[in-house]
Amino acid sequence: MTQDAKLAGLWLAPLVVSARLPIIWFEALDPNPSRRSETNRMVVEKVVAVQEGIVAAQLALVKTCADATVAMMFGMTPRGTPRSLLQSMVDASLVPVARRVKANHKRLGRR
Repeated sequence: MTQDAKLAGLWLAPLVVSARLPIIWFEALDPNPSRRSETNRMVVEKVVAVQEGIVAAQLALVKTCADATVAMMFGMTPRGTPRSLLQSMVDASLVPVARRVKANHKRLGRR
């Protein structure tokens, strides 16, 4: 699966927000602890997605540095440019977010 295919679910973010807004509005009107599950889930999953994204970006950086080190050890020129390194880090960090957005759209669409 290509990076573009992994990130294709990001266009679903506005749909997820529109599905969650009524839930948040009703919780604001009637702050009942039984209605907080979706709001708590919303906050927790964002924290976890950001943490996974940070780790994925760091792994992409380490992989690129390791590849460059091995290439230089064998007298070759390292592949890629600083821009491609940055792009690989951004793409890697967005994959967990895209996965969460797709899962949320699927789950909230059943309601």
